[in-house]
Amino acid sequence: MQGPNGSAFKPEISRFRSSTLSETECTAELQEILDHDPKIQVLLHAIFNLNGRRTLVRGVTCRTCKGTTQQDKYGYYDGQYKRVVICCDNHRSKQEVRNTLIHELVHAFDASRKGAFDSIAHTVACGEVRASRMGQCADLPLEKQRQCVYEDAVRSTESYCDSTHTAMRVVSQVFDQCFADLAPFNSQDE
Repeated sequence: MQGPNGSAFKPEISRFRSSTLSETECTAELQEILDHDPKIQVLLHAIFNLNGRRTLVRGVTCRTCKGTTQQDKYGYYDGQYKRVVICCDNHRSKQEVRNTLIHELVHAFDASRKGAFDSIAHTVACGEVRASRMGQCADLPLEKQRQCVYEDAVRSTESYCDSTHTAMRVVSQVFDQCFADLAPFNSQDE
C-alpha cells in the first residue's frame, strides 16, 4: 500500500489499545504504577502522614464497573469504604490508569485534610479542580490545562448544583485558589 507521497504506507501505531483493559491487565499496570511512580509515592505518603491508613483502609483496586452506578467513570474514591477503585473497563492504557489514580488519590488526600469551604458544592468543585489539574489535565499547555480543568470540574460539580450555570459559577468562585493548591506537591513538576 502506498502513502500520499508515493512512499510505503506505514500505519501509525497508537500507544492506546483499541480494547479496554481486563481486570488482570489493569491490576498488573496498577501494581507497576504503585511500586515505581514517584508522584503516586508522594501522594500515598502524604495521605498516610495525614490520616494513617484510615483514608485507604481497603486500598486501591481495579474492577469492572459496567452495570454499576459508576459505569461511566474512570475511577472513584469511595469515602464510605475508604478505597480507590479504578474502573478497568474504561481504560485502554497504563497512562490512563496512572492519570485516574492520581486524580482519585488527590480526592483521598483532600478527604484527609480540613476543607476551607462551607458548601458541599464548593468543596466538590475545589477537589475536582485540584484532581483534574494533577491528573488527566496535567500534561497540557497552561491555557489548555486551565480549560480542561474547568470543564472537568463543572461536569463533576453539576450534580451538587441546581443547574449547569450554578456549577459554572461555583467552579469559577474557587478556581484560582484551588488551581494554585498543589498540595502535597511543591510544584506541578513533582
